[in-house]
Amino acid sequence: MAHPASAAPGSFEQSFMFHMIRDFFLLLLVVAAVELAIRYAVLRYNFAQGEPARVDRAAEQLANDVRSIMLNSGGPTAAQTVYPILNRNFADLGLAIAVLPSAVTVESMRTTRNMEAQGLPARWVAGEHREASVVMKAEQFCLGCHVKASVGDVLGTVTVRSYLERKEAAWWQEVRLTAGALSLKILVHTILLFGLMKVRMAPLLTLRATVSSLARGVMDLSPRAAVNSGDEFGELARDLNHFLDRITQVVGDLDRILAEVLAVGERLGALNRHLERQLEGLRDNALRTIGEGAQRGLDTQLVAARESGAFGALVQTLDALADNGAMFGHAGPALRAQLERLRDSFGAVSGALQAMAPPVMVADAQAAEYKAFAQSLREMALLEATMQKVAESGQQVLQRLAAGQGRAG
Repeated sequence: MAHPASAAPGSFEQSFMFHMIRDFFLLLLVVAAVELAIRYAVLRYNFAQGEPARVDRAAEQLANDVRSIMLNSGGPTAAQTVYPILNRNFADLGLAIAVLPSAVTVESMRTTRNMEAQGLPARWVAGEHREASVVMKAEQFCLGCHVKASVGDVLGTVTVRSYLERKEAAWWQEVRLTAGALSLKILVHTILLFGLMKVRMAPLLTLRATVSSLARGVMDLSPRAAVNSGDEFGELARDLNHFLDRITQVVGDLDRILAEVLAVGERLGALNRHLERQLEGLRDNALRTIGEGAQRGLDTQLVAARESGAFGALVQTLDALADNGAMFGHAGPALRAQLERLRDSFGAVSGALQAMAPPVMVADAQAAEYKAFAQSLREMALLEATMQKVAESGQQVLQRLAAGQGRAG
């Protein structure tokens, strides 16, 4: 499978270290984003669940502060100065407040102090919020200033609001403040990870270089990976070294085996040539012997035929003499019987010689057998040459391996 053109094989962008650092960097970013998201979720949860109680407590505190101001002899006048301070203090807490006097309070201030009671006007904004209000009622000590009121009358209302927008603004400000710290933290962690991986993965890079040289067909089995640790990388380097040692041993064994195969091939070739010479000699001797035997058989057949004919002629002559009365006594029949036996014997010999296979056919059959045997010898010689060629090629490869080890040594 071809590598992409944008990233050459063995480049840093394709390395495990680059992928690990990139993934770790992205993981830190994801963790930071998740942390901020969790903080925002907690903010929303607290705003929905705990903020109403907090606003209630703030409203009670504001009402107590207003009562404390009013207990002073110059309370109504001093309130105009203290209210802005209270507004800033509550604003620092993320709260908006309002102090609204009632109509009785406004009339009382006009009568006793000749002033317009304004309290702290509400400056509400639109948005999701939590609100709490406390109604302030007149007590006995309030009647000195609030002359128009009676005990139990409503003198005013304090209201406290907590806006989600302010809390989100505070959260966003925290995000902006922590973004730089998180970025620096991520950068430092990435650099530390790079240094740590560079140190810890040095054996793996050595393994990668060794395996790469072997995979690309470099005829050198001498490199060994350094074992610098006892972890998985060290175990892998040790196993690779053991594997290369065994490969080297196998190469040596194969070299010896191929040398023996070459020696056997040479002996087989010599034996094949010797068998061919013996076969040629046997064939020549057989042909010569067959020729001589054929000649002797022909001569014997001719002699047997001639003698058989001669004895037949003698029998005929003896019969003619007997008919003419030239033979007397018992000698004639005995002689005739003896001549007939000789004639029959030579006739049987001649018939037997004629019944024998012709010498040419015997010679052709033996020649065919010799040709088949010679063809087998030629095929064996071809097989021996092929085996010799394969053994020589294997030995050349092993010699290149041995030469590479010698150069490295």
